[in-house]
Amino acid sequence: MSLLKAIDIHKSYGQLAVLKGVSVQLQEGEVVALVGASGAGKSTLLQIMGTLDEADGGSIYFGTKNITMMNERQRAQFRNESLGFVFQFHHLLPEFTALENACMPAWIAGRTGPEVTDRATELLTRLGLAERTHHKPNELSGGEKQRVAIARALINSPKLILADEPTGNLDTRNSDELIQLIFDLARSLGVSFLIATHNLGLAEQADRICHIKDGVMG
Repeated sequence: MSLLKAIDIHKSYGQLAVLKGVSVQLQEGEVVALVGASGAGKSTLLQIMGTLDEADGGSIYFGTKNITMMNERQRAQFRNESLGFVFQFHHLLPEFTALENACMPAWIAGRTGPEVTDRATELLTRLGLAERTHHKPNELSGGEKQRVAIARALINSPKLILADEPTGNLDTRNSDELIQLIFDLARSLGVSFLIATHNLGLAEQADRICHIKDGVMG
């Protein structure tokens, strides 16, 4: 059974048709790269599959659950419990430490016990940030910030991470290290990744590449 399946997704903004009947699916533990030129619809599809935006037509299933039928409150709960997000720009909260940023989705879910900070510390250590847990974002490098974002995405043990150009703001060395971390995490934790990317090195290591052009899956 597919973990996530999008069927015949359409999306327009005014007169501009961005997605024109896109279908795609992921299996559990699979890493799929979504590639295409800027403006092809990659980010829009990712946001719709992550319930951050609504499609004009089509359906999205997470397992047997039709998430397009959920109301906003149900979608918010679903996002928090089942999905993790990593963006090109890390979107860390500047007033909080790396540890606190990593804990945030768990705190939003109402989990405030020591097991949350223990889990966040474990993830940050695994991502090579054991000595940086109490540093704020302005004290971290670009690569370190993105690793904190990955720890934050994993804190609630989601089945799927949606990543939009996760290496797009990094230099080559940090990009290569982050790619290796993503694949190590996917294999060791059994987490699926759907990654929109221009990075061919990342795409070529994925289990599968999906090409999107002019709002249509190739």
